[in-house]
Amino acid sequence: MKEYKLVYLNKGFKFSRESDLTQAEGVINQYVAEGWTLQQIVSPADAIGALVGVFYRER
Repeated sequence: MKEYKLVYLNKGFKFSRESDLTQAEGVINQYVAEGWTLQQIVSPADAIGALVGVFYRER
């Protein structure tokens, strides 16, 4: 059975897409280290710049 988790990858407002991606990479690495697998990255609204990661792990 798979357990899923949705995680905001870039919390807070930044003026640089590079800063958003750097923060997102750190969050992804943290969850992968905890045993989660990244399935997909979703950008719900490009105007907002939010990135959401879809993670899963086997139970």
